[in-house]
Amino acid sequence: MTAPRHSNHKAMLAEVLDPRGKAVADVGCGDGAMVRHLTREGATAVGLEPSPEQLARARAAEPAGGETYREGRGEALPFEDGSLDAVLYFNSFHHLPLDAMPPALAEAARVLRPAGLVIAVEPLAEGAYFAVLKPVEDETAVRAAAYEALREPPAGLVPELETVYLNTVKFRDFAQFIDSVVAADRSRRERLPAVEAEMRRLFEAGARIEDGKTAFDQPMRMMVLRKPA
Repeated sequence: MTAPRHSNHKAMLAEVLDPRGKAVADVGCGDGAMVRHLTREGATAVGLEPSPEQLARARAAEPAGGETYREGRGEALPFEDGSLDAVLYFNSFHHLPLDAMPPALAEAARVLRPAGLVIAVEPLAEGAYFAVLKPVEDETAVRAAAYEALREPPAGLVPELETVYLNTVKFRDFAQFIDSVVAADRSRRERLPAVEAEMRRLFEAGARIEDGKTAFDQPMRMMVLRKPA
């Protein structure tokens, strides 16, 4: 079996989507980094985010152009029928409630134009980076459920591509890693005191030093679904 290649989210996205002139929504956009990237690449990009804290971070960042941000969820997209060329889920689809995953894909099909794409990039439940996260939240089951939902999408979407790659994530130190963990889900803050020492041990044991930072290779799976033309 061939080992996954090293790449990054932006390079992988460029292989399946030319954003120039496209209307694109990034669902679960977090701090808006991908929205700003898409804007710089010529897209009309909007970030959708359910967390008020993350939404505030996205709106506070220096704009890349005409990008916008809206509060909302994947299972109730605030867009007109057939108004988008692509719906993105970068490291966010598995954060949907389990019963919201099929409706979210049905919503994506609704808002896409003919031949439009759903692009979902999801972390695999394996590797040193996952091991560090696991004590505060074991996402094995939800990541598996997300994969199954994407493999068997509702009517209106056809699976087109599935590929695995290694994305390198880097942190200045353990504190920055913890900040990223909590930013993704504020409820983790309450669970941290009981597991933080073990997470620190795993962080120091499983990482490597690269460019003066602590680095992990995170296995990611990109899945592309297309709305028929």
